[in-house]
Amino acid sequence: MRKYSKHFELSSNDYKIIETIKLLNDKGIYPLPEGVYHILIGDSREEFLEFENLDTYKTLISYSSKKISTFIMMLVRYHYLEKIYDEESNNLYLKVTIQGESALEEYRKKHRYSFKKRKVKTSNLFLRTNKAEEKE
Repeated sequence: MRKYSKHFELSSNDYKIIETIKLLNDKGIYPLPEGVYHILIGDSREEFLEFENLDTYKTLISYSSKKISTFIMMLVRYHYLEKIYDEESNNLYLKVTIQGESALEEYRKKHRYSFKKRKVKTSNLFLRTNKAEEKE
């Protein structure tokens, strides 16, 4: 991340994290950092399949849990995200702040595309024939 920078600037990865949490918050879901990580890497376990339709699902597949947690920590430190304590579970869940929402809106105005991973167009790399049937 930007360890030695005196001024914090959001990267596209920061916006992906904010977007993920915002989409969840809009549905009344407040995730743990670990949950955000599993969505961003595209975890295919059953408990994460309901989030497959999020634009940010599977967009940071090469990132480690530690790396995403560091991004989240910085976003909390600079007030783009806040933590909400739940007494029942004794956990701190994530919520997008007003500052985070306004930063995301500004980003959307400048970048008209979504975060959704684009499908790679495949060409005809292989020609399939019925040679196996002819040998019989």
